Amino acid sequence: MTKTEALPRRESNKAKNRAAILEAALAKFGEKSVNTTTMDEIAEQAKISRATLFNYFPSKADIVGAIIEQMDDGFIAQMDRFAGFDLPVGPRVEEFFRAHARDLETRWCRFRPMVGITVQGWDEEVGAKRIQRLNAAFMRLVHDAPEGERLALAEVLTGTYVGIVHNWRYESGYALEDRLAAAARLVTKSL
Repeated sequence: MTKTEALPRRESNKAKNRAAILEAALAKFGEKSVNTTTMDEIAEQAKISRATLFNYFPSKADIVGAIIEQMDDGFIAQMDRFAGFDLPVGPRVEEFFRAHARDLETRWCRFRPMVGITVQGWDEEVGAKRIQRLNAAFMRLVHDAPEGERLALAEVLTGTYVGIVHNWRYESGYALEDRLAAAARLVTKSL
């Protein structure tokens, strides 16, 4: 085996270990909570040694940050697809909120325990960067809103989205799609 063949395998193994750690953490966080899950439990769930876990993530806060980044990457990619839709701003935002709500309630439900974690004091820098990323993504979604209102609209949509998703996290039976759609109509009707 040449040196160039070994590198991709090593990188592939690193990616697999990282993914296994994040999946294990999500499973444990959903089972117990973020606060009560230990690093040892995550290592055991991922079927790796404690030392290996700490090589990838020196702290639980680092794992939380990586999961949040993973969540946001999917959310922002979906939003960027909707930004290209040939719809007026209001209907585009509403359709995005509806589609994302359906995804949260099905495919992304495993992330539910992570909702709200950035406002619980885990890592202020992670929380600040997250809000900046979300604001920038919403700016792209509302790219054709009046220029003087675009930033304010993006910030209001970020806050609205985050607040409603937090309600969904804590309230069983919460009508996420309906609430997000109603909020989109309310926020964008003044445009």
